[in-house]
Amino acid sequence: MKRLSKGFTLIEMSIVLIVISLILAGVLKTVGVQRQQLKRDETRQQLETIKQALIGFAATEGRLPCPDTDNDGEENPVAVPNTTPCTSDEGFLPYIDLEIGNEDAWGSRFRYRVTGSGADNFADEPAPGLLSSFTMAQTGDIRIEDAGTALVANNVPAVVISYAENGRQTINSIICAAGIPSATEDENCNDDTTFVYDDYRTDYDDLVVWIPQTVLKNRMIEAGRLALP
Repeated sequence: MKRLSKGFTLIEMSIVLIVISLILAGVLKTVGVQRQQLKRDETRQQLETIKQALIGFAATEGRLPCPDTDNDGEENPVAVPNTTPCTSDEGFLPYIDLEIGNEDAWGSRFRYRVTGSGADNFADEPAPGLLSSFTMAQTGDIRIEDAGTALVANNVPAVVISYAENGRQTINSIICAAGIPSATEDENCNDDTTFVYDDYRTDYDDLVVWIPQTVLKNRMIEAGRLALP
């Protein structure tokens, strides 16, 4: 009778290596997914902090800040107040003025848009004798939709966006190539007043927070910056 081999054959070794590779691939994929979820959770917390900082800024200054348009971390208002107050309604978050962090969990700056032009603007210096740049009757011009264009929120004074894992920007500039990764995400960086807020999908990973005008106005009333009609 032939003696049984105590070692593995090449075929057996190959099978073992394949099984180990599949197990490791599954583990690494799970770890990667968990890491991304942790970053999304961290960025959601940052966005909530930003929301509260913007509301606190308005309660103190009587207005929302202008966007940062020259990448120095500070807002960029025009020289003459009580006209069109901001050099642009959209830019980066003025994190120095808000005294908060400037990057999401992926190392990219937050995008920020405010209703800062036209008759109903929320970023102008209050006119002489007034405590707020806006009244109870004024409304924001930003619209929030889901991916199917259904209304999520309307008349929004300000919105903040993290472009999350796929980035769409560098630390100093915005990159909005059409169709990359999807037309849905294009809506969040095409410099208009419509933004998309939806669940995570392969073609949409943005994280979005906005300031409802009722929340902002109630806080302004509490701070003595806005009077009931």
